[in-house]
Amino acid sequence: MKKGWKKSLIAIVFVFLLCHSISLAAEPGSVLSFGTEEKNIVLYIQNPGETYEVQCQIGTSEAEVIKSHSITEDAIPIKTIILLDNSLSVVEKYRPTIQTILLDLAANRMVGEQFTIATFSEEVSYLLKDCSDYTQIKQTIDGISYNNQETYLTDILYDMLTEMNTENEAILKRIVIISDGVDNKSIGYTKEELYALLEKTPYPIYTVGCTYGNNNEQLKNMFALSRMTGGESYLLDEVSDSMTVVNGVASLNQAVKVIVTPKTKDCDGTKKGIGLTVTTGEQTKISTLEITMPFSTVEETIPEKTTAETTTKEPITEPIFIEPEKKEFPITAVWIGSGVLFILAAGGVLFYILKKRKEGEVFISAGNQKFEERRDTTLEGNTHQTQIMGETSPNFERQEGTVLLWGKDVPRKLILEDVNNPVKRFEVSLSDSILIGYNKGCQICLNYEETVSGNHCRIYGENGKFYVENLSKTNGTLMDGKRVVQTAEIYTGCVLTLGNLKMKVEIR
Repeated sequence: MKKGWKKSLIAIVFVFLLCHSISLAAEPGSVLSFGTEEKNIVLYIQNPGETYEVQCQIGTSEAEVIKSHSITEDAIPIKTIILLDNSLSVVEKYRPTIQTILLDLAANRMVGEQFTIATFSEEVSYLLKDCSDYTQIKQTIDGISYNNQETYLTDILYDMLTEMNTENEAILKRIVIISDGVDNKSIGYTKEELYALLEKTPYPIYTVGCTYGNNNEQLKNMFALSRMTGGESYLLDEVSDSMTVVNGVASLNQAVKVIVTPKTKDCDGTKKGIGLTVTTGEQTKISTLEITMPFSTVEETIPEKTTAETTTKEPITEPIFIEPEKKEFPITAVWIGSGVLFILAAGGVLFYILKKRKEGEVFISAGNQKFEERRDTTLEGNTHQTQIMGETSPNFERQEGTVLLWGKDVPRKLILEDVNNPVKRFEVSLSDSILIGYNKGCQICLNYEETVSGNHCRIYGENGKFYVENLSKTNGTLMDGKRVVQTAEIYTGCVLTLGNLKMKVEIR
């Protein structure tokens, strides 16, 4: 009796915590989903209220145009995808409630909303796709049967999300999953891979779970999908009214569609950091994400032909080939060519001698007359505590960072020069990514300025271009006075601001 009593108590506590700790809706103004449409970026955000202001930064530049409206104004405001586990592990006592929830979702659909209904085992079976007719939806729900089969939700959902991403539709999509939990198939995708995919391409997921045996861990894994995507979770044992689930899912019906038009220079098809700021009264919600930019196509205009050109046609005649006249090669050209070759050969020999002589020299720091070894900075626990800009430490003594040696036979080099202190000049090879910061492990060590973070930023090359990636959460990284959200392209002549330091960039 005592053991049974203890098990019952544990189950009750688990159900209570499960229901009250994970049913958290997305914050107003937070990004629910995103995509691209022609030359625009489309972001769907949780309803921020009647009065709000939206700002968007792409890389280091502001978006050219930002428009927003409620999804209720669109012909297809939203697509709802029902993914139902119809195995026998969803026991019979839950099935009438599940049917009622699905029918109520269909009955309370938005104008123009499209439903897709699918069941799954080892594979997904689509019973209905993109349908807005209630009669067809109801017939499909009434015809669902439950079978003795294995179910692999992780694999099914991963493949479904991948297919949805390739469709690249600029329409908000929500997924309603009804199951007994997420599995980890031994030879399939792991839940960690599924979570990583959802972080890159989010879709709001609403989960409805039912208990079966000892599936507490599986339910927690499934409910985590809702937490990370801004959806809500429900345990069928605690659902007394189907409208509780319906109203939770319907909270997405007031979402707002934000259409961002990037500047032409940003429409290059690469991934860029996006910073979206939604302000409602005194509340501000800032979201950062990475989106592949659309391509900006420039149409070539062909001048129209005049009437005379279109009506008058030249007679077509056979081409006449004339035998070119043979000329004797002048002897003067031979002497001139020989002279040019001799000069080039002499120049090559001289260049080779100078190069060999130069290879034996050592690069000298701009602020010293001889090569300095890098001085180590003593840090507590090998961790640099970055000073917030504006604060000072009166007893702090700084030591100068040493310019790193640059290797030979490197095609490109990065040179950073302190604008306010030109003797601080750093030159390194760009053959690999360059870590810049206060820590002594950085390739460029800026341990003479307290406002520089331990690992402040990273510079790397990709497809013939060079980029800076911000790593500092304290003071951030600016390029030409504009904050770098995640990454930004750099070039010779631009100025990077790292804390209080302004470093002029040269790439050669």
